[in-house]
Formats: sequence, structure tokens, C-alpha cells
Amino acid sequence: MEFPLHAYLNHLQTEGASGEFIAAVRRNAKPLADRDLPVILTLGHLAYATDVRYGTLNGIVRRQIDPYRVFAIRKRNGGKRSICVPEPGLLSVQRWIHEHILCSHYALSRLSNQSTAYAPGCSHLANARRHISAAWLLKLDITRFFESISERQVYRVFRGFGYRALVAFFLTRLCTRVLPFAVDRRLKRQIRRWRTGEPRRYLNAAVVGHLPQGAPTSPMLANFVCTVLDAELQTIAVREGLTYTRYADDMTFSGGIGVACSPAEIIREISTIVGKFGFGINSQKTSIAKNGSRKIVTGLSVEGDMLRLPRSYKDELRQELFFLKKYGIAEHCSRTNHKNHMSYLLRLAGRIRYAVSAEPIIGTRMMLQFQHLFPNFTEIEQSLFDRP
Repeated sequence: MEFPLHAYLNHLQTEGASGEFIAAVRRNAKPLADRDLPVILTLGHLAYATDVRYGTLNGIVRRQIDPYRVFAIRKRNGGKRSICVPEPGLLSVQRWIHEHILCSHYALSRLSNQSTAYAPGCSHLANARRHISAAWLLKLDITRFFESISERQVYRVFRGFGYRALVAFFLTRLCTRVLPFAVDRRLKRQIRRWRTGEPRRYLNAAVVGHLPQGAPTSPMLANFVCTVLDAELQTIAVREGLTYTRYADDMTFSGGIGVACSPAEIIREISTIVGKFGFGINSQKTSIAKNGSRKIVTGLSVEGDMLRLPRSYKDELRQELFFLKKYGIAEHCSRTNHKNHMSYLLRLAGRIRYAVSAEPIIGTRMMLQFQHLFPNFTEIEQSLFDRP
């Protein structure tokens, strides 16, 4: 966002602001304007910029309200994941912060090259491509990734961008949610990042929050928090001749022929570094794949010289298309207990489009079969999304 600093300062002088006040504004605004970041000087200023009531933002910052709807979804491998959906006013502010601050040119320039999720140009495809033709893979997963990132760490991100302390605090509170103290008091007692050293008028140790999974600001903030972690893990990778990437909470190390490091030693060293940054490794998801084993990175096979979809994924799509051709949409949905025909077709079309992006030749062939079975689907789909 463009901010005409000189014009604003001239306006203040015309309005009779004191020289001391103008100097303070210049001191706080210039570093942000020079970095092409939005100049936010007060919470009221942010409320005006986002067109959200000041009272609403103030209540969230003071933790007087919990502006999230929380629900659980099942994980593919069992267990549940809590999703926190912000209410419309906060959602609007978080989207503004994401677009104008977290995805600004200056902010993106601070991301590590090893982070391959959420930022413009990043994708699970780009993540997997770096590990094509690897002789072996080491995959690790961070436990409770977003919930493990504390308010203090988020505060440092905004301070690092150049926002003054109180503004960084406002932004932090609008992007975090209180971690239930009764559930995680042992975690907070043991881990230093849940103990704040900030002035008590800013941060109360009893209400230090975490990144809520489901907020639009959480993914990019997590990436910024992990920049130093990525740097230390990349140091290990360079030393051992490995390739390292992190896709959100999924860390992948790959080695080529002739790399003689011990995976067990690497895992111990990685676990120590990850623990130093306040994260934990999910040992049940740690895996090593060597020659002869299936090598899957973010859902894609990296064996050979190109990305491929897992055979099971392609077989499922072929089977769906076969039965649709044999029985028709009504009977097939009845047999598979899909009550909403359009919902089923939308999901199937999405899976086929994913196949096109990952493995174009096979995916395009499947898409042509789908379009032959449902020649009017594209028009119907477009009409659904064009509805006001």
C-alpha cells in the first residue's frame, strides 16, 4: 500500500500538530513506508483502514471476547483436528493483514527458501519436485504445529517488520487465540515461549495465545516464525549433502547416491533443534524410505525423473469413471451412498483437475473421459459459482 509520508506530515503541520508529535509520527512511520508496509500507528488507525468497528477490535485485543467458532474435523489417519473460524469482522481484519502485511514484497523477501507452503509461488508440487530421483527420503512431522506457536513469537514477527511495540501487540492479539490454560498448563510451565517477558500492561502470562488453525493469517505467520528453524535445519542439510524442505509442518530431507550419513543420527540432531524452537516431532509419522520403497512427498511420488500421482489415487479415479460410464450418475451414487449428485461430481472434478496439475498426460485423459460423460458440467458448475 502506498503511503505518502511527506503529504501526511504536511497535513499534520497544517492542522496545527506539535513538532514533537510530528517527529514521533515520522520516527514510527518512516521505517514502514520505506519498506512499503502499511503504516499503522494506533488501533483506531487499523480500525479505519479495515473498516471494522474500533470497539470490536479493542474487545478482541483485550481478550474480552472469543471471536472464533471452533469445531473438530477427523484426520485421515485418525484423531481430530480443531479448526477455529474467525467471525466476519475479525476475518476481514485478518485478510487485510495477510494481504497487505504478510504477503507484502518486504515480508516475502524474509521467508526462507526451504519453506514451500502458503506463500505466492509455493505449492506441494514445488515442494515435491526438489526431491525427485532421491535415493532415500526422511520425513518428519511437527506435532500440533499451529498451537505450538505462541503469542510471543508472533509478536516478534511484527516487531521485526518494523512496527512499534504497541502496534505489534495489537496485530498479534488479532492473529492469536487464547490457549486453554487448564488443558496446557504443563506445556506453558515447561516451555519458555509461553512465559512473557513483555511489560505486564501489554501481555498477561495467563492469557498468552497461540496461532489458531483456520485463521487466514496463521499459515504465513507460522512460516515467518520458522525462518530461523529452517536456517538451522538447512545447515545440517548442506553439511550432509541433503535437500531439505518444509511444507507447513511436514519436513522432508532427501539424499542422493553416495550420501553416507546415518538417518538415525540425523533424526536425533533434527529433533534436538526442533525441540529448541519449542516444537515436538510426531514419532509415529517419522519415516525413512530407501531404494525399493515407495517415495511419497506431499502426496506425490518422486521416484524416477518426474512427479507422479500415487498408483492408488489413479486407480480410484479410473474406477469412478468406469462405474459412472457403466451405471450412470444416479445408480452409481445410489450404490456408493452419495445422496447429492452435484456434490459428488464437483468433488470428482476437483480430484481430476488435481491429477491434471500433477501428472498432465494421464490427468488430461481422465478429464476428457469425464467431459464426455458430462458434457454440460462446466456450464452448470460455472452457474453455481456465479450465483450472488
